[in-house]
Amino acid sequence: MSEEVLGMIVESGQSAPSYFQAYSIIWLRSDRLVEAVYDVCGSESIKQASAVLLICLDFNRLSVFAETVSPEHFLKLDTYPAETLLSVFELGLVVENMVIASEALGYGTLLLDCGIYECERLSALLKLPTGVIPMILLLIGEKDETPPPRPRWPLQNILHIDGYKPVTVEEARKYIENADQILSTENYLKKYANFSGTYPEYLAEQLRADKEIKQSYAALSAFLRKQGIKV
Repeated sequence: MSEEVLGMIVESGQSAPSYFQAYSIIWLRSDRLVEAVYDVCGSESIKQASAVLLICLDFNRLSVFAETVSPEHFLKLDTYPAETLLSVFELGLVVENMVIASEALGYGTLLLDCGIYECERLSALLKLPTGVIPMILLLIGEKDETPPPRPRWPLQNILHIDGYKPVTVEEARKYIENADQILSTENYLKKYANFSGTYPEYLAEQLRADKEIKQSYAALSAFLRKQGIKV
């Protein structure tokens, strides 16, 4: 992918509504780095993509910016939950704009959550400074499929009018059954997650909270705090 095309896609991301512009995008062009990231994340799509982008929260640049404006700023507080959550939301807007721009140019896109789950290893690989936290891998490349719409909650469970209406167990069960039917028709779980069971079984696997998961999350939380994510 040319620098001109990728620059257009990134600029489209930048045009999203912003708060602190606390994000950076690392274009992994080196074959060595792409292979190393593949070794960390394990997705063949990484080696097939035309562009591999690591989208990061960037409180490092934000800190320099804030210090330039005033020696007293929120990054020196013990916690800054509002700013952190707004920055994550902002990063999501940037990525969404980049996805839309890529598809408007005829490319396909794929998001991998390996960025946050393997943020410590990716940070070490790229020698990222304190305050820069990998979040998402965005892959852009030749579109090889046009997937059908994915299961989504009914509008009545998403759009609340003049108040909040809690979902019922029956509604949740109905949604899961409907999603299972749609995904099994496409063989989605086997194709994309290499999982042979049903959607309810897959959800149970993803939502489990065993000792291994707790230890993994404790390590991730410790790393994020060390990197300046103070929620």
